[in-house]
Amino acid sequence: MANEIEDIKQRLDLVELIGSYVQLKKAGANYKAPCPFHQEKTASLMVSPEKQIWKCFGCGKGGDHYRFVMETEHLEFGDALRLLAQKAGVTLQPRTRAEYQTRDNKETLYGLNDFVSRVFHKVLVDNAAGKSALSYLTKRNVSAETIKAWRLGFAPRNLPLRDLVAKRGQAIADLAKIGSPEKFFERIMFPIFDVLGNVVGFTGRAIPSTNRSGQVGESQPKYLNSPETLLFNKSRVLYGLHAAKATIKQRNFVVLVEGQMDVLALHQAGITQAVASSGTAITDTQIDILSKYTPNFLLAFDNDEAGRTTTKKVLEMLLRRDLNGKVIDFGEFKDAGEMFEKTPDAWRQAATSAKESIEWHLDQEIAASGNLSFIENKKKVLKALLPILALVSEATRLDHYTQKLSTVLDLKMESIQIAIGKAKPISTTVPNPANQEEPLTSEEQLLIILMAKPALLLKHFAAFREIVWQSETAHRVAEAITGEYNDKTLVKNSSVQLTSQVKNHAGPDISGKIDSWQMWLTSQWGELDDVTAEDLIGEKIARLSSKQYENRKELLARSIKTSQEAGDIKQVKKLMIELSKLAKEKQG
Repeated sequence: MANEIEDIKQRLDLVELIGSYVQLKKAGANYKAPCPFHQEKTASLMVSPEKQIWKCFGCGKGGDHYRFVMETEHLEFGDALRLLAQKAGVTLQPRTRAEYQTRDNKETLYGLNDFVSRVFHKVLVDNAAGKSALSYLTKRNVSAETIKAWRLGFAPRNLPLRDLVAKRGQAIADLAKIGSPEKFFERIMFPIFDVLGNVVGFTGRAIPSTNRSGQVGESQPKYLNSPETLLFNKSRVLYGLHAAKATIKQRNFVVLVEGQMDVLALHQAGITQAVASSGTAITDTQIDILSKYTPNFLLAFDNDEAGRTTTKKVLEMLLRRDLNGKVIDFGEFKDAGEMFEKTPDAWRQAATSAKESIEWHLDQEIAASGNLSFIENKKKVLKALLPILALVSEATRLDHYTQKLSTVLDLKMESIQIAIGKAKPISTTVPNPANQEEPLTSEEQLLIILMAKPALLLKHFAAFREIVWQSETAHRVAEAITGEYNDKTLVKNSSVQLTSQVKNHAGPDISGKIDSWQMWLTSQWGELDDVTAEDLIGEKIARLSSKQYENRKELLARSIKTSQEAGDIKQVKKLMIELSKLAKEKQG
């Protein structure tokens, strides 16, 4: 197992792998890019081609090939391993019995879903039973290419699916484990793919009834979905994401629609960054997944009351995350599918004129409140929008929205800002100190700068040896430096030699941390010159010395107080002399 994991990593270049997800730029010996795991303006993701590791110095995430794919594709390790094995052309071998059974079970179910989807597809395109469904799709302008690419199918009433599964040599009981697809009948079948392109479930769409006995009528649900299974988690899966993710990254926005037919219509028209939820209302998890690909959302939900309710909910979810949301106005059309069926060219104009979140909300409230020449109507609109604006945490975005509202309502910005301030909930979140500190401590920064500049290490060696290191990691690295080298040999070694020796001395658990420190140094300074390094070393030593002095002073003060309370006059005098001596040393 361990050999397989390492073999895959050796076959796949990490720079190429990460470069297929984000745009990398050379940064000294490394590469850098904006981190795909958090919103940022300055690129802080570093990739080391030499060490085949990556690290973001903004959010702190980092690791190897597997960790990047797990974070990006939202996969467990086993699924990430399987994906990278496919890319590397490595066949994974069975491991322990328990691991084999778990993996084998999933593989078996993936295979069964795939088989069932192909059975449904064959019925649609090659069997007389699928004629009415195929005719319906053709009338809806779904092309043969789209039917094939998305593996659309048909489930007739008397399909012997159980017999076909048994003939395949698979347990009929496994059908229940994938949601009992044999229970679908007289429905067009849409296979639901996960982000890797595996079939994990199905949506069945009823065909409009011709009132023949036994057919699905209008009283039946229009759509039926597979229940949740080991493979299918409705709150996480987005229909079409497997086919849309590359375009979403390339064009830097996602089109979010209501149903499968809308996704097909958009992809068929070249709008290949469209996705939809899979049998559930849009969830926070789905928004979080999409935000890893882009911060920009174009909402194209149905042009009815339910669609507007969904739009409002999703816009609020985006605002809470400081993501960008725009809304398509379908005008006379009920949804994206109908727009493409009747007027294909209308989409381009609708997308170009899509309204920003606050503009859309404003239009909705104005339509509900009436003439804005009346102050009462202005108050109604403002009152309705305050909870929406209160969700916005980013100052520039809030100012932008406030300005728009001020212009439309003809109210002073200051008045609106005061009202928003009152509407904002009082935060009960405790700030995370880790997010407010520098990615590396002063000790770690000093050590990695000195290791990058051995000649300067020699110059500052005396002060270096006087530092009392606070962290165990820093202490071990400093010991490695002083233990391996003396004053004369330091200057003769290159940074690479020094770093290698320190890693060997400090141990494998420290080696990875030093790699991360080096990437941080490159991300901050690129090719660090001697003048800048000299300034940084002086600053770090001064800061650590000052902190060391304050810590010692505080300790002596506490000891003096304790001795005074104990009535130990002799010890008090001794400590006072030590405190005086410390103060003189500080003054130089």
